[in-house]
Formats: sequence, C-alpha cells, structure tokens
Amino acid sequence: MPSVSILIPAFRPTYLRQAIASALTQGIEDFEIIVSDDSAGPDIRPIVEQFRDPRIRYVATPGRLGDTGNCAFLWNEARYDLLAYLLDDDLLMPHGLAEMLVQAQARPDASFYFGHRYIIDAGGRVLSEPQFLASDVVALDQARMAATLVGGVRNPVGEFSNILINRAAGVTADDFVRYMGIDMQVCGDVAFYLNATRVGPAIGIKRPVAAFRRHGQQQSSPSYNPMFALGICEWELFIRGEYDAGRLPQPLALAAIDKLDAAYANWGRDHPSIGMMTPGLKALRGRVAGGETGVLDEAFRVQWQTLVDTVRAQKAASLAGS
Repeated sequence: MPSVSILIPAFRPTYLRQAIASALTQGIEDFEIIVSDDSAGPDIRPIVEQFRDPRIRYVATPGRLGDTGNCAFLWNEARYDLLAYLLDDDLLMPHGLAEMLVQAQARPDASFYFGHRYIIDAGGRVLSEPQFLASDVVALDQARMAATLVGGVRNPVGEFSNILINRAAGVTADDFVRYMGIDMQVCGDVAFYLNATRVGPAIGIKRPVAAFRRHGQQQSSPSYNPMFALGICEWELFIRGEYDAGRLPQPLALAAIDKLDAAYANWGRDHPSIGMMTPGLKALRGRVAGGETGVLDEAFRVQWQTLVDTVRAQKAASLAGS
C-alpha cells in the first residue's frame, strides 16, 4: 500500500478521540496522522497525547484560521502525496481508507478517490446511508462531476472525510480555497471536486468509507454557523461558473437555477441576507434561457463581495453581542 497522510483539522474536543481512534483502524502500515489545533483553548493537545503513538503528530495553527485555513495549513504539513482529511467530528470506517488506496494504486491518474458515507447522529447511531453510484467503481470527469453536483444543487459525493486526495495529480490547496478566482467561504469541498477534475477524474467506490456526524455544533448547521447563508449562495457561483465553462448544459443550468431559487425562498426566511441575491438569480434564468454566456461577470462578483461583507459584519456583531 502507498503511504498516506491522515489530516485532522481540529477545533473542538467533543468527538476528537473517536476520530483519531477510527484513523488507527485502517489496516495500513505506512501512514501519519497530523492533528492541527485551531482552537482557542487547551483541550485538543491532551487528547492527542493520550494516544502515545509516534505516528500521530500534534501541531498548532498560528492563530484562528477557520475551517478552510486549517485544511490549507495541514496541506503544507503533510509528508505524503496521498491526503485523507478527517474532520474532527467524523469517523473513518474500518479499512475504508485501505479500500480507497486500492483505487489509488489502480488509477494513479485520478485527482481523488471517494466512497459513500453513513450519516450518523451525535451518539454515533446511523441515520441513513445515502448512495448515488450506479456500479461498484465509477469514474467522474469534469462534465459528470458538474452534472452530479451543480445540476442537482447538492453534494452527493460527500464531505472531505470520505475522500482521498492524490496531490501528485497536480491538485493544490488553492482548489478548495478558491473557485473561479473567488475565495470560498463554506463549500470548499464542492469547489475542490469541481476544480480537481480538471486534472484527472474522480474515482468513486460503492462502499461506505466514512461516517458524517450531524449535531448541533457542526459547521453545516444553520443555527450554529453565522456563515451558513453564504453556503447556500455559493451554489449560484457554481452554476454560473460551470455554465460559462461549458460543463453544465443549458437544460441542467435552468433546472439548477429553479432549485436554487426555491432554496433562496426557503432559507431566506431565516437568513434575510440571501434576499440580496434573489433578483440576480431570477435575471440569470432569463439570461441562460436566452443562450447568453459570460454570466460569471463583474456585476455578479461585486454583488457577491457585498454579500460576503454583509454576512461577515452580521457574524462580527453576533459575536460581539454574545
């Protein structure tokens, strides 16, 4: 088996022991585990040191970097070119990583490998086992990835905890930090999947390799994350970008716009900042229906930055008042 770096971007202690323990059940020999502490407290390091395993390394980030910044920090700390991110509240299934490594040996041209995952609750009970792959092993190129993700305005591939990145294929940390020159705020995983397949296909296996935990303090929780609204609106960025790039055909783009319009209406009731994007999305439908291209234009970029500034100001005000 090839060598692999298991990267745990940590900022809370609640489930960290379980995450680290699951990384030690992979049935592989040559690996490292790096836990990057992005918390403001003293709780992470003692948990790491309890394992007393020389393959586990603790590092502290230079100040609070946030989710994306912590992942980028770990990218530069990794020794190996095969990278497996494991979020601090998720789990790797026993031998799940080994199964993806088999595909890494068979398809060294791929940009990343993934399996499906269980959805578990705070206590570790399985809530569901979502699947979308039609056969045991599937290769997704750029067009299929765009259709799968952006065409459906959803992420069936999953989060970073159920993928294995092949850095040697030419992908970089910038692929989850930015999309079409715009800094990502929430959906860095989706940006990575779209960006990475430009250098090589993604290889999916129809088996569970990880477990994604749902709980009240996860970053995808609308009640916990003040930046949640940006995660909804980033899908408009993906629609515009993939349509302009020719990877999202007009019918799929129109269907995606309609789905996102419904999401704007739904989530906009609790997150009024989303309403800033609604007029532009409705205008986008007419532009795409008329066959216009160049829809990821300067006007959108200005509107997007206004939204980001607004949500960040709301977050700052919320933190100041707490």
